Amino acid sequence: MKKIIRTIIFIYIPLIIIILILKLTSVVDQTTFISIIAALLLNLFNLSAALLLYFLSINRSNQVFMMLNLGGMGVRVLLLLIGFLIALIFLEIDKYAFIFVFLILYSLSIFIEIKYFHKEDQKLRK
Repeated sequence: MKKIIRTIIFIYIPLIIIILILKLTSVVDQTTFISIIAALLLNLFNLSAALLLYFLSINRSNQVFMMLNLGGMGVRVLLLLIGFLIALIFLEIDKYAFIFVFLILYSLSIFIEIKYFHKEDQKLRK
């Protein structure tokens, strides 16, 4: 559990600091700031769920591993899509900034997931 929290902190704390600096220096307005935070929170939930499911599936049978990771991926994408649509429809946000930041963070999150899982797999094989 410590690894999950530490990984998430190292990824998202610098992003949050940059966003806060931009907000404090009035580079971004309130609507854009809320849009960025909403996209960040959705992706934070997604990455946290991915890491949690991965650590729950370590040292389990192949069937349980595949069910938790691949089945979990489908559920995570569905929940992410629902959250994305709710944010776009019901929140008063800058839709273009939200979509742009969401896609960048989602791509970054997927890249980090793959690199992290590969690194953990190499550790387990040794």
